[in-house]
Amino acid sequence: MMRTAIIASLCIAYSLAFVLPASMSGIPEEYKEFVPEVVQNFYKDLTPEDKQILRSIGENHAQYPNIDAALNALKEKSEKLHAKAVEVRNYVKSKIDSLGPDAKAFVEEVEAKARTLRPEPGHKPDLEKVKTAVREVIEKYKTLPEAIKQELQTTFPHITKLIKNEKFKKMAKGFLEKNQ
Repeated sequence: MMRTAIIASLCIAYSLAFVLPASMSGIPEEYKEFVPEVVQNFYKDLTPEDKQILRSIGENHAQYPNIDAALNALKEKSEKLHAKAVEVRNYVKSKIDSLGPDAKAFVEEVEAKARTLRPEPGHKPDLEKVKTAVREVIEKYKTLPEAIKQELQTTFPHITKLIKNEKFKKMAKGFLEKNQ
């Protein structure tokens, strides 16, 4: 179960790092404490206009081939939001860059898989595709040496704290159960 939660959390966290949602309002109160401070700071004092800009970037994510293109589009709309988004990106990038080659390759693979799960504009995420992708990543995670698993847990302490939360474990297990 610990592995399942790690992978699901990594997918979610890494996805957020590339195209941030317009607000944290969708995150249940009891889980907000698990959000890194740099991400919480991103959302502090967002105006309705800021949120609309973020929605616009998110809705048009398919037209940005990479994070740099999305950040450039954000910069054209708001220097302030761009600076805050770059801070989040640098935080995530520094975490990933601090990993050894095998752990870094795993996280990059998770990131690539998470990006493929973003729905087309105007569509909702395909939950079965998400579940399948998470299960595939879990299987890959299971093959990692223990030292790499420990490195991931140490490098991403907020995720480690979240996965130890009993309510989250139950929620992740329920989400991943196959609908027969």
